[in-house]
Amino acid sequence: MSPVRERIDELLTRARQRDPRLRAYITLLDEQARQRAEELDATPAHARGPLHGTAVALKDNIDVAGVPSTAGSPHHGRTASCDATVVRLLREAGAVIVGKNNMTEFAIGVTGRNDAFGDCRNALDDRRISGGSSSGSSVAVAAGIADAALGTDTGGSGRVPAAVNEVVGLRPTLGRMSNRGVLPVSPSFDTVTPIAPDVRTAAAMLAALDHLDGDGTSVEGSRTPVETALDDGLADLRVGVATGFFADGLDSGVREVLAAAVASLREHGARVRSQEVPDAEHAQDRMLEILYPEAAALHRDRLRDAPGTIDPDVLRRLRLGAGISAGRSEKARRWRQRFRQRVDEVFASQDVILTPTLPTDVPARDSVDLAASTREIARYIYVWSMYGGPSITVPCGRHPESGMPVGLQLAAAPWREHVLLRAAAGLERITASTSA
Repeated sequence: MSPVRERIDELLTRARQRDPRLRAYITLLDEQARQRAEELDATPAHARGPLHGTAVALKDNIDVAGVPSTAGSPHHGRTASCDATVVRLLREAGAVIVGKNNMTEFAIGVTGRNDAFGDCRNALDDRRISGGSSSGSSVAVAAGIADAALGTDTGGSGRVPAAVNEVVGLRPTLGRMSNRGVLPVSPSFDTVTPIAPDVRTAAAMLAALDHLDGDGTSVEGSRTPVETALDDGLADLRVGVATGFFADGLDSGVREVLAAAVASLREHGARVRSQEVPDAEHAQDRMLEILYPEAAALHRDRLRDAPGTIDPDVLRRLRLGAGISAGRSEKARRWRQRFRQRVDEVFASQDVILTPTLPTDVPARDSVDLAASTREIARYIYVWSMYGGPSITVPCGRHPESGMPVGLQLAAAPWREHVLLRAAAGLERITASTSA
């Protein structure tokens, strides 16, 4: 049997065995994947793409031609007429699309709960949340039933599940990747998110998908090749360790992991100092005053005609959004402009900002209230969605009490993914060597 076909067969067999418990997939595309693998095995070496044979799973709000896109809702399903732009680019790079991933309904929520398709289970401990809304995408990578995946990230939907499943989640600069063919949550903040087992794979995914589509969902920018500095190390990299809001109420175990990482950064030559991020404590509230109304507008007809078909927790949020006035949203947008300017000033003296990804240990599934947990779990993450530059979560150790993964988050100025990924690769190397 040819090498790619053999690998894909093994992966699909493993997925069929493990996924009934994990519930990472809504649809496995066995026949398509095997046919694609055979095509790739017949491709001459000189014509192979950078992702040749990589098995990629997709969050089920990303369109694949001829395949249903459910967006995590049993009532939304429709068969896509064409591939999303990111799917077309994956194919051109040599990837194999192996399936569509489970997700929180309409990509609204961070716990991984889905009553219709079954709650997605954390790959390390099924008593803990899997994160959301890109739950299945992160679990599939963590469980080894996908080589990489695409999720989406609006207020943290890619980085939260990546962190709690001990994988890498990369939110690129807003507008760097096309959203054509992806069901939106909030067009002001949505982006496709590479999820990968390591920083190098995440960088390769972004490189393949970095694209100006011309449809308004991707924008002009200074697109420095993202893999150029992966091996440059940490020497003289300016790292600001966020204080103030980012230290208030921080779980002691997460604080311990952060402190160890900061010490290692210094030992490896990074120029580390404390850094305030102005107005960070207000970013989540202002962002939701934009995000929720946009989400409510997208689902206006269902809210009016069939609210009983919407998950109750998602429905509560959509109704909150419907109740926010246009004037209040516009005020939040003006606040956002000022916030971005102030954070730009921070990045004039820092290459990256370091924070925990989550302020807490990974919560137990049976102790989570969706609305309350979103505010708590994602409060460090919304800040960078509101800003619009790139951010990434990298596994950096285990919680000293529970043994669950702790992710640390790095953020950079817009279009500075090459710097962000240099820092992330360096952090990944030193934390891996420390824990080995």
